[in-house]
Amino acid sequence: MHDHIHQELYASIATLDQLKKMYDLGAVDIRSFQRESDALVSEVKGHLDEMRRMGIDVGGFMAQQRILDEFPDAAGLIEFYQNRARPVLDGYTMDEYYDHLGLAVLDVATTHSAKGLMGLADLIVEVVNRVPQFKSVSYNDVIEAVNRVAENGLIPGIRTLRGGVKVVELRPLELRGDQSDVVNLAATKGYTSVEEVMMELKWSEDHARQVLSSLVDAGMAVADIRFSTGGRYYFPGLHHKASDKEDHHEILDRRRNNRESRPAHGL
Repeated sequence: MHDHIHQELYASIATLDQLKKMYDLGAVDIRSFQRESDALVSEVKGHLDEMRRMGIDVGGFMAQQRILDEFPDAAGLIEFYQNRARPVLDGYTMDEYYDHLGLAVLDVATTHSAKGLMGLADLIVEVVNRVPQFKSVSYNDVIEAVNRVAENGLIPGIRTLRGGVKVVELRPLELRGDQSDVVNLAATKGYTSVEEVMMELKWSEDHARQVLSSLVDAGMAVADIRFSTGGRYYFPGLHHKASDKEDHHEILDRRRNNRESRPAHGL
């Protein structure tokens, strides 16, 4: 009997951990994640309560099975759900709380507006860093604030690129169809190349270079035309790590140099 409960608990925690990883990768939308994670956390709590009623040492089981080490994302979610009744508002009303988060969202959007797009996870981290007065801000709170700001027409809002990558559109991009195709192609890695565009989109070399150059002119891409990289075009708004071997500051410096060396113009 004990083995059966242990197996069910282990399976629920493992499934919850995998769900969180899929959500972080953008493969699960926020509504599905909330619904499924609620159900899984309820399952986990039910198993733990049953184990306690049976006199099983829950803490000993969790330590013996190394649950926290094996499934850190699930462990964090379980703790989060246990403490998430309301955010710590420190005297603010709920509307005032989301107003402050909304101002932080706008601050981040203004700071990074030149990128056009920003990864949702990166934006959440920056928003949380801008509101130290609140002791506990969840990713769902920030997403709610982004949605409220978007509903007021201040930013376009959250957008899902091909492949499930979630980004926040910081300004109206008005991308042409071929430009959108390239942005979608670069979404998962944060960069692409002339060769990849030609291969994946079945374009000529001239067309691939023209579209990539137009994205550089728009401030969304950074050209790194070097033999060692194969001629990559980086999209700083899509990924916070340009590549495993490239230094991010170097990429940003090249981006600034690109902007300073060309005449100012709009999209």
